[in-house]
Amino acid sequence: MFPDRLTAGRAALAILAVSLVSLLFIGSYAGALHAPSPDEVPIAVSAQVPQAAADQIDATPAFRVIRVATPAAAMRAIDDRKAYGALVVGGNGGLELVTAPAAGPAAQSALLDGLAPQLRSAVSDVRLRTVHALPKADGRGLVGFYTAVGWIVAGYLGATFLGIVFGTRPSTHRTLWRMGGLVALSAIVGFGGAALAAWIGDIGNVGLIGLIGMLTVAAAGIVTTALQAAFGIIGTGIAILVFVVLGNPSSGGPFPPELLPEPWQSVGPYIPTGAATSAIRDIAYFPDASLGEAFIVLGAWILAGAVAALLLSRGRHSPGEREHALAAVVAP
Repeated sequence: MFPDRLTAGRAALAILAVSLVSLLFIGSYAGALHAPSPDEVPIAVSAQVPQAAADQIDATPAFRVIRVATPAAAMRAIDDRKAYGALVVGGNGGLELVTAPAAGPAAQSALLDGLAPQLRSAVSDVRLRTVHALPKADGRGLVGFYTAVGWIVAGYLGATFLGIVFGTRPSTHRTLWRMGGLVALSAIVGFGGAALAAWIGDIGNVGLIGLIGMLTVAAAGIVTTALQAAFGIIGTGIAILVFVVLGNPSSGGPFPPELLPEPWQSVGPYIPTGAATSAIRDIAYFPDASLGEAFIVLGAWILAGAVAALLLSRGRHSPGEREHALAAVVAP
């Protein structure tokens, strides 16, 4: 016996929705990660380096020269995450190319494979030096990325399960309860994920990384709550499109943003996955780098999601509240 038209229509829509999300998933991951290529990768070059060498680097679209006054200033640019590497004059008078694996092994490879041979073709004496090395427990620098992905999953799954408990389009009172539940989940998974990252990948500063984790879980969860308040359970699919389909490949985890094509290169740092991945890397390996952008990005997502969810819940009643309001109206 065939289902009725309404059921058949809903089934068809479900199949189309899942097909769309799956195809976008394939297209986004393959499009972003299939052929990483350096694009304007910043490298700090001290003033003592001959101008001809700096011009040679700047002439290629793969790299972007940041001119600084001294070798110490070039090293500070790496410490502050303003450059992925540095070109300075070493103690022997020759050129020295400095790379930082912790900023992303793929970026280091781009400098070593694309820039070092180019320099050696013009200058015979080019030495290599490494700063900000990765620990042996996380030789590929991916533990922080997977931690951030786990936080994102906790956020949208937590919002979905709490939506089953309190309703995906509940009253303001129940929306506040959902957000309270998300705060508790954020604390558990945020600091728990930071502790696991420290244990597995030797990534220190559990307290600060845990705070980033808490904000990341809350950002994904509260925005998913708002999307569900607007679109019902379909809001979960929209959240997956934003945080997973678009956010994961553009996060800078496997490849830094400067090695990705557009639009992933531009949007990655402003999605919670990218903000969290970058913040973990900075906290663990670049203590002089600023965390201001990560806090602003995560805070903005949380604020926008909370305001939207509360506005959309205005005037709505849960089943019990609706019966109470109706009784009050008809009572003599």
